[in-house]
Amino acid sequence: MNGHQAVLALVEQYLRAIYEGDVAQLRAVFHPDARVQDTVTGVFRSRSAGEYIQGVASRQSPAAAGEPFTMSPLSIEVLADMAVVTAELRFLGNDYINVLSLLRIDGRWLIVHKAFGPPRS
Repeated sequence: MNGHQAVLALVEQYLRAIYEGDVAQLRAVFHPDARVQDTVTGVFRSRSAGEYIQGVASRQSPAAAGEPFTMSPLSIEVLADMAVVTAELRFLGNDYINVLSLLRIDGRWLIVHKAFGPPRS
């Protein structure tokens, strides 16, 4: 599997985990030291991946709410052992754009940073 295919597979795993609320899969795609940052509430917020995943665990998943799967990558750029992915997620009455930074660490792609917010301000 080439780098682009491997990154796409990881992003699809990430999106499916968000949709299903699968915290084990989220832990598998995030580096333990990853940061998640956003301005969704209009105020800058910075959390560890673990804190973010706890938040996902505490809410109803889009799958459990009976929503259709409406999440997809918009762009993927792979540069050696780095990748940047932009994805669009629509769920639970919200629209988000995610910008994910990935690194290939010991041969495995992992999300090391997630920034997200509404598609337009």
